[in-house]
Amino acid sequence: MNDQWKSLLEVKKGDIGEDIIIDYLNKKGFAVYTPSYSKPHWIDIFATRNKNELYAIDVKTKARFNKWDAQGFDYNDYESYKRLQNLYKLKVFIFFIDDKNGNIHCADLSKLSDGFRIKNIIAWNLSEMKLIHTLSQQQIKQLTKYDNRTHDFKPI
Repeated sequence: MNDQWKSLLEVKKGDIGEDIIIDYLNKKGFAVYTPSYSKPHWIDIFATRNKNELYAIDVKTKARFNKWDAQGFDYNDYESYKRLQNLYKLKVFIFFIDDKNGNIHCADLSKLSDGFRIKNIIAWNLSEMKLIHTLSQQQIKQLTKYDNRTHDFKPI
């Protein structure tokens, strides 16, 4: 399972996205902690800057929606993040890396609206998130190698 999972295109792309965010957090002075095993996990990163701050972070490396200026992810994951946030009083942040236009948005889960649903996906307008960085063309090209999108990227 381990080798099979790590060979999936979306896992390879996700690993690159996580590395990008780890580098970003390190440059901002955070100490970063990641899972020490290579299999599915529900939180990608825990980060702290001092003894009073601890953040749970998940990284989503995928293009925004075509029909909406929005990003989203599986509703069951959202429910898990909300439970983590409420149970442990942790701040949960989601980083969205758009592998097509290179924009990286950050969202504090506690500050997002109720969003909107598309089947089993919950999504939010990008205006609710903070644009924190734009990838270089080289980084976009690296992510594109692992693209498995089944439809064209043509945002409205």
